Amino acid sequence: MQLELKSARTKKKINTARTLINSLQGEKERWGKGAADINEQKRKLVGNASLSCAFISYCGPFNSEFRSILANDYFINDLKKRGVPVNPNMGH
Repeated sequence: MQLELKSARTKKKINTARTLINSLQGEKERWGKGAADINEQKRKLVGNASLSCAFISYCGPFNSEFRSILANDYFINDLKKRGVPVNPNMGH
């Protein structure tokens, strides 16, 4: 009788563990993607900060059309030529 009771408890624990493991497998993929996104943001941090500083420092007095030309044609292209990773959507 005691062996049957222990066996039933063990089966219940195994089923609970299996359910937990199966429910966490989807999280592993999501966490991996989240980590990759954070690494990509970190890789572009210097370029994005440089572009932001240049934009704030030099573009304030100009209209939006000229600001866009400065940001996209000059600042972003300069960062790319220098091999500094930057988010290309920052100039929009």
